[in-house]
Amino acid sequence: MPSAELILRLEINFFSLIVLAILWVSGNRRKTSKKGSDQHIFRMLLASTAIMLVTDAISWYLDGSLHSVARIVLYADLTLYYAFHTIPTVYFIRYVNLQVVGEVASSRPLPRFVYLVPLIIVIASIISPFTGFLFSLDATGHYARGSGFFLFAILQYGLVLYSFIIVIRKRKKLRRRVFITLMAYPLPMLAAASLQMLVFGLVLIWPSLTLFLVAAAANIDNRRSRLDHLTGTANRRSLDEELENRIAAVRPGWNLSGLLMDVDDFKSINDKFGHDAGDRALEDVGSLLMSSVRVEDLVARMGGDEFVVLFDSANQGALEEMVKRIEAALEKHNAGGNRPYHLSLSIGRANFDSALDKTAPEFLARLDADMYLRKRQKKGMPV
Repeated sequence: MPSAELILRLEINFFSLIVLAILWVSGNRRKTSKKGSDQHIFRMLLASTAIMLVTDAISWYLDGSLHSVARIVLYADLTLYYAFHTIPTVYFIRYVNLQVVGEVASSRPLPRFVYLVPLIIVIASIISPFTGFLFSLDATGHYARGSGFFLFAILQYGLVLYSFIIVIRKRKKLRRRVFITLMAYPLPMLAAASLQMLVFGLVLIWPSLTLFLVAAAANIDNRRSRLDHLTGTANRRSLDEELENRIAAVRPGWNLSGLLMDVDDFKSINDKFGHDAGDRALEDVGSLLMSSVRVEDLVARMGGDEFVVLFDSANQGALEEMVKRIEAALEKHNAGGNRPYHLSLSIGRANFDSALDKTAPEFLARLDADMYLRKRQKKGMPV
């Protein structure tokens, strides 16, 4: 009959699995944008954590069994447990990277050691049933740590510590809520891993990761509420809030610069090629704008085919430099020939001026007026 201690461990893991299942189902029902890298990474975190909870529960349940089949299953289970051990941390690092650098830039490769460490551990896990390097089973069928366990622990700690350093270094680029959520992974994980390594038999690491995933799910929902569903850029609500905050933070020597643009002849794209083509055109504009700006800049879809870019700079020429980057990205996109139409943007631009712009709407109105002036000039119409 299982001991009370074993039953408690299994109950903790089972409860954590129920929580993960609820998060998975709620994620399936949640409406997401087409730019949902955070949702994909989150689902991988859920799946890898579930694997860890299941393999952990099996190892506790079969530990000490003398049956030959149970011994084989336990060896296989422990191999899988160790091999997957770093996978949640790798996906957490990708999640942090996404929060820091944004949707487009997050596709850039992470440092090689982030992938090298899991590879080393996978190889060590596969050979351990034959060498006892990471783990072994004694004559009574009980699990024992191998000679390489502390090397494994150091590599695992290194990855978690790296994720902690990223969050701390990039904290100024994160919203306070996001920063607190991200800190809910490395600190509890480091504490739980330390206690679990010192006191054999504790079940702390994966339940603590489950708690982080609950907080991360709330963070994803909050982030989604601030994104435009179609393009993945910020929505009008985020634009209004961010513009108010940036105006309040304007200081001498710095410019708050803004661009307001729309797609030239957008109606003709819809009429000639259909609304799906129009949606793709808006997605393309959102992507090329996000690839043209810095991490700290804001790209928002104001509504319809209108987009806004906000950024701060001490350089007086930064406004025109930003326009040139966007126009270069637009030219490259059109040269690709992947669409049956060419995209063209009329770009209004201005630096915030407290003498002219008493409120955020007045600044947007001035950008809008400049955009239409340039559109008329482009068409050769009187201004």
